[in-house]
Amino acid sequence: MEAEMKQIGKTLLEAPVGYVEQTLSDIIKKPVYLKVIEQNSTSYTKYVRKVVIGYDKFPILRAIVTFDSKNIPKPVMTALLQKKESIGKILRNNNLLAQRRPISIDMDSQRNTVTREYDIFYNNSVWFHIIEEIRLDFLRACKDG
Repeated sequence: MEAEMKQIGKTLLEAPVGYVEQTLSDIIKKPVYLKVIEQNSTSYTKYVRKVVIGYDKFPILRAIVTFDSKNIPKPVMTALLQKKESIGKILRNNNLLAQRRPISIDMDSQRNTVTREYDIFYNNSVWFHIIEEIRLDFLRACKDG
């Protein structure tokens, strides 16, 4: 079972930019939700966005996203400020193919979590810095339930 969860975690970690929700839904074979918990400005152009992707009452993935509006095109920023859609969906809706640059990945067997930190960039400009925590125990519960 642990080997299977590591493989599932690996699949999720390798999901292309903008397809984490879809990959998560494919893994558990159930629809998932994305909820923007909060999004605040931390300075004139800098923002922090907290997001949960889950199923039912299980918050499978939590993310903290930081971004600077001066680096992001107006249509993308407008969609971000509406707090309705994922960053991936916003990028796809604007036909922007962004890349992920991994910074770190850590597996905590005791807490049954995978944490990863990465940047999303477009044309060599970092648009988003993301720290995610994936709860493998919740993922397993949703998959098996």
